[in-house]
Amino acid sequence: MTRKQWWVLLLAIVVPLVLAGAVVGGLHRLREWDRHPAPDSGRPGSWTTVTSEFVGEFSRVRPPASAGEVRWAYQKGFQDDTAYLSFRLPPGEEERFLAGLGAAVKPSDGNPVDSGALEGFRHAGAPDPGAAGPLREGSFLAEPLPGHTKRLAARLWLASEADGGARVWVYSMDAP
Repeated sequence: MTRKQWWVLLLAIVVPLVLAGAVVGGLHRLREWDRHPAPDSGRPGSWTTVTSEFVGEFSRVRPPASAGEVRWAYQKGFQDDTAYLSFRLPPGEEERFLAGLGAAVKPSDGNPVDSGALEGFRHAGAPDPGAAGPLREGSFLAEPLPGHTKRLAARLWLASEADGGARVWVYSMDAP
């Protein structure tokens, strides 16, 4: 074989390998971009910047004016959007808040907060409900908002605090 034939053979082997590597690398980059969309991209799975009022309207849980340490997050889903809300009620406000909400609350069994909800609360910068001590929980199903076709399913957890106040966590998802 001549030197020219070696180069042709080498290029015939190397060029397809380089192109295949570029394609595989590009597909990996696209898959990662799809699994971890940029914030505010509007793509499924992206965390979206919204106001606390938007999350309150979406979840049908509006923190009272006296609530403090309000934290919230909203995630755009493929089929279902989710909202996470956490706040602290001052002493004496819990009963009035629950009466206005119309949700029955009972003691929780074990650790009722699933990993998806925990991730949302972490993203919102809210305290971890699992570290709050004994939790009480409740849930409700609400009719669709005007202009929407999906109902809302919401779960909430409450934990009493030493000063008589309460910490509230709300996880809500629009359900078909």
